[in-house]
Amino acid sequence: MKRFKEFLYKILFPPVWVIVLTSVIGFPAVIISLKFLSSTNPISYISYVISAYALTVLCANFPRAKRRCKELIHGDEVKIIVAFRKFMRRYKYTSMYLDDIEFRAKVSLYSGLAVNMFYAVFKCATGVIFRSAWLWAIGIYYVMLSAIRFTLMRNVRITDKKERGVERKIHEYKSARLCGIMMFALNAAMGGMTVQMIWQNRSYEYKGYIIYISALYAFYCLINAVVNVVKFSRRNNAILSAAKILALAGALMSMFALQTAMFSAFGGGEELQRLMNTITGGMVCLIVMGMAVFMIVRANICLKKLEKERSVING
Repeated sequence: MKRFKEFLYKILFPPVWVIVLTSVIGFPAVIISLKFLSSTNPISYISYVISAYALTVLCANFPRAKRRCKELIHGDEVKIIVAFRKFMRRYKYTSMYLDDIEFRAKVSLYSGLAVNMFYAVFKCATGVIFRSAWLWAIGIYYVMLSAIRFTLMRNVRITDKKERGVERKIHEYKSARLCGIMMFALNAAMGGMTVQMIWQNRSYEYKGYIIYISALYAFYCLINAVVNVVKFSRRNNAILSAAKILALAGALMSMFALQTAMFSAFGGGEELQRLMNTITGGMVCLIVMGMAVFMIVRANICLKKLEKERSVING
């Protein structure tokens, strides 16, 4: 068993040159196979295996790579980074962005809200212009994301004005519970998109090599969202933890959208596309619903404990 664990560790955490080599060979090879070779060609099978292994080790080594990047950012090895860091420390907010993880989470919440609002307005407007139920469904999805992010942002501002203590924690968990409740509406919007993807063969479409950039970005967002959910679950801030769970829900939907774009770009048969969209879309909706239930139940449990603590303090 010990030897097997050592072997598995070497497979999942190889030297950097192995990760780079398999990525450089595997990803272009699978693109060429999908574009120019048949699915039964032996080269296609080899490219699938190499690209799958490359993706696996990239995901497995993502936390290690992220940790190394942090070491470079906060260390003294790279002179340009050191000079840039000194420049950022001259100003209050850029200095806080470097050193305060909760401040970075708040900035992410604000920027996410701005992006979501832009997409919501754009998709709803194009839905009206082209009379498209599909664009309306996407627009409503972004409207719900914007509404939840705005609620969290507003509650962060309210919480920051309160003194640290029981009352502040109660407000945080009430905000997290409200986020969980609103995620049911988000899940309904996701369900509307999923139904159209399955029954009306709707899909996202990316032209040319944009699909590969989108794929890398989608995987990065998913891995980063999972890491942040775990990281913020250990911190004593229910609102920011809820914001990271919301980001994970968005990342899961992005992966589902990527799947539909892949089928649109490379084909695969209408029956297979419908089956895979049904499975993936159903799983995404169930996971998001499970996260919403988890947030509500956890918030209720913590609120009961805090209410007892408050009653003891008030005598």
